[in-house]
Amino acid sequence: MQDILRQSNLDLLREITQLSSVSATIPATAELSAYQHWVTEACSSLRQRALQNLRDLELSRDDILDDILSETQVLTAFFRLCNQRLAAPLLRYRPSDRLCLRIVAWLHDHHTETKGIPAGLSDGEFGVWPELRIPIVYFMPSSRQRGLLYMPLFFHEFGHLLYNSHKKELDELVSDLQKELADWLEPITQRNDLYAHQDAGTRNIIVETWYEWAQELFCDAVGLTIGGPCFANAFSMYLRMGGRDRFHQPRERLAFSEHPVAWLRIRLIAERVRQMGLAEADKLETEWNRIAATMGITEEYFGFYDDRFLPSIRQTIDDMLTEASPYHFSAMDMSPSAWNPESSSLVHLLNRAWSIFLNDPASYDSWEEQAISTFLASTGAANDERTQTY
Repeated sequence: MQDILRQSNLDLLREITQLSSVSATIPATAELSAYQHWVTEACSSLRQRALQNLRDLELSRDDILDDILSETQVLTAFFRLCNQRLAAPLLRYRPSDRLCLRIVAWLHDHHTETKGIPAGLSDGEFGVWPELRIPIVYFMPSSRQRGLLYMPLFFHEFGHLLYNSHKKELDELVSDLQKELADWLEPITQRNDLYAHQDAGTRNIIVETWYEWAQELFCDAVGLTIGGPCFANAFSMYLRMGGRDRFHQPRERLAFSEHPVAWLRIRLIAERVRQMGLAEADKLETEWNRIAATMGITEEYFGFYDDRFLPSIRQTIDDMLTEASPYHFSAMDMSPSAWNPESSSLVHLLNRAWSIFLNDPASYDSWEEQAISTFLASTGAANDERTQTY
């Protein structure tokens, strides 16, 4: 057993050294420095613990082998986490990552529970690993990382981090919603036959599925609360050409699915947009309805959603937002005035980007290039006495 443990710790030590040496070659940038420091410190700690295991093995004491085995297994699991999840944002780093990292840092800094949590960027479909005990990794498709239009979708992913930050309270609210939905689904007349048992099983599946759906709808609402029109436009544009699956899912695929059908999410986003008094609601619904009509699709959620659920869903999401308290866009964030790095917010910049893209697409690319350059050069205020506007 001593030889097995010695081999495993030596192999682990070699892997840790390789990861540390590669990570150390990544150019230090302000946006990635906290993340890089966390990973470097984690590797250093793992190295010291592996060396301690090797020193303990030199004692040749059978009575401590169980403890060394346990420690080696813990180190191996943690290193795999670093190697498989946390290393990629360092190893794939590109200077263009600064835009995404700056926006994510803005999100983290505007909430008490997330302020100062390091974050990294990796390639892939929009997503996040929102584990509070380690740095957060956000995912974004490669081509989308270099422009402003789809940055508001990070607001939804940040919602998952907020959910984990308030998990106990938000889980309780979701549980209350599930109970209300169960009451709605309960038949007026009670039977005791095979069909009644099958119906009860279906109702349970619907109620359990809403644990995931409520979280996604909360994150959609977080995105809309933070960004307003820019989030609604980014969400709709990104998903609406995704094919039939965005508009309809068969009953068996709805059961225990992680996300509601995108068309339903658009309906609920439009409903909330209308509540906020924004003008985009009719446009969103009209566009999605037109696409669905062209494909010959009608809405059908097989009992997983019913309009009777809407008041309970709306109230639950409202209560969740009150608990999590994300940044709320201001009137200035939606102003048609030019973006000013000295006095305007990030949200104003993103709403301004969508306004120009939709109303003056011919000038958008050149505007965006200059706006990104100015945004990255700023630190929340102008770097000199001149004020540039876009």
